[in-house]
Amino acid sequence: MDSTTTFRITFDRPSRIPMTVLGAGPDVSRVKVSPATVDIRLGWAFHATIPREAVASVRPLNGGLSDLHGLLGVSVLRGVNFWRGTTLVNGAGTGLVEITLDQPKQVRLGPLRARMRRLIVSAEDPSGLVAALKPSGIVL
Repeated sequence: MDSTTTFRITFDRPSRIPMTVLGAGPDVSRVKVSPATVDIRLGWAFHATIPREAVASVRPLNGGLSDLHGLLGVSVLRGVNFWRGTTLVNGAGTGLVEITLDQPKQVRLGPLRARMRRLIVSAEDPSGLVAALKPSGIVL
């Protein structure tokens, strides 16, 4: 039995078409949670495979992008945005989930590599993603 759960990344109407044309739309974007890893992909633009035990905390950002500080708090940001170890991977400004890692992990930002400590992703089911990543949600 496969215990992997897939969560779709949220895309709002203005973002859906341009991001699809650019190869980073809904059909190629998702978060897969398995007992061993969390695999996040936004088409060719972002890919990370993170060990489950590296997830230090997870929480919903109920205020959307306004919950973020600095450059990542700009409400129009969509796609992949990286700033000082934090990566915003989204197709919408709602349904955001913040995943903090115990230490920086290597991720792929298009053709580049970077060290990420915190990921913010827009999910169609943010409460389901949070529940799946909480320690009590781990299936052994």
